[in-house]
Amino acid sequence: MKSLILLLIFPLLIFSCTKKVVRPKLIGVIIDANGVPVDSCKVGETFTDKNGRFELSEITEMGFVSLFGRNPIFIAEEITKTDYEKRHLSAESGRGGVSEGSVWDMDTIRLRKINTDFSTIELKDVWLAGITKNLDTIFLTKKGQDYDKGEIDFIANNCDTYSRGYYFLGIDNLPKNVFERHIELDLTTNILKVKRVLIYGNTTTSEKTKYDTIYTQGNWKQEYKTISLNTSLPEINGIYNVVDFNYKSIQLVKK
Repeated sequence: MKSLILLLIFPLLIFSCTKKVVRPKLIGVIIDANGVPVDSCKVGETFTDKNGRFELSEITEMGFVSLFGRNPIFIAEEITKTDYEKRHLSAESGRGGVSEGSVWDMDTIRLRKINTDFSTIELKDVWLAGITKNLDTIFLTKKGQDYDKGEIDFIANNCDTYSRGYYFLGIDNLPKNVFERHIELDLTTNILKVKRVLIYGNTTTSEKTKYDTIYTQGNWKQEYKTISLNTSLPEINGIYNVVDFNYKSIQLVKK
């Protein structure tokens, strides 16, 4: 009988029903690329004021909380404003949750305006290129940009993905036996200078075994929303339509 009572009590000792925090109070500031506060910007269910400040109130609910620790918290609030790129306010508490009354300062978040005029893009720069396996799409991002979620967009992410080959994620986008492929396009003059580095390695252990670097040059040309590349590197040669772009990234699709 005593054993039965212990079996009934034990689950109650592990779990108890109480109020838990689903989202702590969030505060922060939204600014544009020039550091100017963005007012009337929607953050989750609220809007920023004239100083770009926002405040999202704490959300709690009743639920079971384990005595071994609180459940982790994951925050993903959408940030939107007309004529600006959409972003997400994201954060997490790690392994455990937070107590009531907690405030998370999300600091300063930068929004970038949507660019609809390709003629405003300064092409005469050094670009990094990621290419799809069938060589029909090139993702370009300007070299040397600081890592900022407000700057690193969908195109730039693809540029990195198609350059590195994330085999451990099941992504096979590079030639056989190639572990990474890095291509640098110098468009600062009318003469196109190209650097390509192929890194061979073991896709299972991620061990890099061989580096193959070549330098070549050719020419490039822009006509409205078309870019042509002509070099001794066949994998990038061709005429491409500009299908997507922003201030520091461009997506090209071969005609």
